[in-house]
Amino acid sequence: MFTPVSCLSRLRRCRAVLLLAGAGLLCGGCAPALDWRDVAVADGLVIQFPCRPERAERAVRLLERSVPARMSSCDAGGLGWSVTLFEVDEPARVSETLRHLRSRLAANLQAEEAQAQEATGPGLTPQQEARRLLLSGRGADARAVEAEVLIAARGLQVLQVVAITRGEPVSRWRDRAQEFIGSLRPAP
Repeated sequence: MFTPVSCLSRLRRCRAVLLLAGAGLLCGGCAPALDWRDVAVADGLVIQFPCRPERAERAVRLLERSVPARMSSCDAGGLGWSVTLFEVDEPARVSETLRHLRSRLAANLQAEEAQAQEATGPGLTPQQEARRLLLSGRGADARAVEAEVLIAARGLQVLQVVAITRGEPVSRWRDRAQEFIGSLRPAP
């Protein structure tokens, strides 16, 4: 038999269940798009990726030579994130490789260097050609692209660190990109 009190009690319980279910759905939608973690990109060198990177290794042609390259990359929060490590065989070729990678990336993005500054940091070898860049251009699909880039050296290793947005830039993408690049450091 239903009484006004029992109906009211059931109604309150149903409302509580619905509120908890709705809160669970809302919390699922609040999961962070970026899940930062330390990733080793070279012996003794780490960077904080905002997602779990995939890794690839292969030989690439750089300046008329085959050079071993290791890449870690992922997509998260509307951006592409990557670190590529090139193994150069002679100290005299490091500056030339840094210059070449800068111009090749700019050409691939059909971009000009919008901003460039000397790149320094913990664990990096000072090099006159090392740069932090902002590139603005067009991708192969003709969509607008912008990229925050670090091209630097660590001994005979040359690093290319890139955070790139394709199409309409995501809110605060440059802050996130600078956080990514700025997290490169010697392993603890």
